[in-house]
Amino acid sequence: MKAIQGNKEISREAKVFANKTARSIAEIQQSINNMADVLVFLEVLGYDDRNAKENGFESLNELAKYVYNFVDAYDDKSGESDSFTVEVPSTKKRLAESLSMIFPWLGSLVLLFMTGVSLWMAWGLPAGVTTAFLAGVFLGLVLTEGLLQNYNRLFSFYYSQTNIGEVKRSMKRSYALAGVILSGTVAALYGASVLANIPLELTTITAISTVTISLHRVSYVIMYTLKKLAHLTLSYTIAFAVLAGAFFLAPNAIPDVTVRYFAALGSAFAVLCGFAIYHHYKIIGQSSTYIVAKNAPHFYSPLTVSDNTITSRFGVQLWECLPYFMYGTFYFVLLFADRAISWFFNPVTVTAANGTILPLSFNSVYHIGADLALLVMLPAAIIHYVIMSPIYALVHNRAITLKVSESKKIDWFLQYSYRKLMAASIGVSVAGAVILNLAAPMVVGYLGGSEVSLRILAFASAGAVFISIFAANGVFMIFLGKAKALAQVSLVAAFIVCVAGVFLAQYGFENTVIAYLAATVFAGMASTIVMRIAIRKAGSLLFARYI
Repeated sequence: MKAIQGNKEISREAKVFANKTARSIAEIQQSINNMADVLVFLEVLGYDDRNAKENGFESLNELAKYVYNFVDAYDDKSGESDSFTVEVPSTKKRLAESLSMIFPWLGSLVLLFMTGVSLWMAWGLPAGVTTAFLAGVFLGLVLTEGLLQNYNRLFSFYYSQTNIGEVKRSMKRSYALAGVILSGTVAALYGASVLANIPLELTTITAISTVTISLHRVSYVIMYTLKKLAHLTLSYTIAFAVLAGAFFLAPNAIPDVTVRYFAALGSAFAVLCGFAIYHHYKIIGQSSTYIVAKNAPHFYSPLTVSDNTITSRFGVQLWECLPYFMYGTFYFVLLFADRAISWFFNPVTVTAANGTILPLSFNSVYHIGADLALLVMLPAAIIHYVIMSPIYALVHNRAITLKVSESKKIDWFLQYSYRKLMAASIGVSVAGAVILNLAAPMVVGYLGGSEVSLRILAFASAGAVFISIFAANGVFMIFLGKAKALAQVSLVAAFIVCVAGVFLAQYGFENTVIAYLAATVFAGMASTIVMRIAIRKAGSLLFARYI
């Protein structure tokens, strides 16, 4: 069989030679779209006019023209999409990561069983000190959660772009905003203490605990975002060991229990700060060029990477992140408002050193039940991370292999993932609540609780189930860009627990937990309704958000 080259037939041997040449070119470069490229690669391979003539072609240019007509047939497209796929971490790795992420809460619960009624080890302290300290802890958690949502999103977004200049700006701006919020809060605390005649030392304890926990949480955003899991686990392990060791092993050196507790707490805080300072130093000392080229040869230096980028408008960033800020803030209000309300209606009053009766006092009876209920949420949080952390990679890998006509498969995959997430969340949290209530009499008795604590635990554990449902819906709603709806649901739920809690607590502080349960039921059901509507067009929402 012979082909035609101009007015000249090409022999079978010439065709075989041309096909071998085309294969060689395709191995060097795929998707060649012009004849000039073919000619260049022929010269690179060492071909010249003499080789072309020896194999039946008039010149190298004629060989290039002939090869160009079919060289794309040798493109190996079988692995082309694989080069764009994102690696999906194994289930074992995701499980280990989730345990590292929630390790601070796990460690706190260990201290709960070691030392008494509080997740923050405020055991054996005078009632006024305990109240002042934990009031600051709760206040710091609520004040910083919205800020953390903003900071985490901005930091991770710019770091993924290797825009280290903007990463550093976002760090400075977040600390500046935290400083403004904390300064206003501390001023308000001292102002309220003057009006309520609360001793200055108690107000100072509240202010210090608010500032320290806030700074700690903000400073650890870097470690959580970059998943420095080994350092997270190590830092909290050392901090918990220092806290417990200094408190229990130094009674002779520091006989005053209050002074010894805060010395132990300060030592643990210093350990955590050391790890945070190290990672901040690494970021400040890095450049975008270093991040881009760190896995490249030592002589590689990208020319288009620079830290001198256009300065973003922080006001615009705050406005765009406002739904996430609201969600984070009101989520923690929903989680802890019932505890704070129970303090105001605690029948056990506390008298300060100056004879003033404090307007609130730490309610250990309520906390024994309510804090134990948080155990229900921990396994659900692990499930959320294991299922949702690879979701973007899984969708991305499917999207690059599907045809336009098969886009419905993305909807089916997301709907399946959502059903799996909800089924796992409900199953794990319900099982946890049942087990916890079966073991409650023994555990509550060990912690010094009462029958009232058991009733509070029953309601709070049911509320934790709905909180787990709300959290599962929340991660999916954020993934699909439904942050505004999520913020609205959390706002209404926080309003319910605050208003209904104050009303019901007038008939007994233990009734506050009913308001908590009502608010969590609303949050779980309302977020589920939003997701049932959104999941019908999940693929469209996803591509509109990320493509």
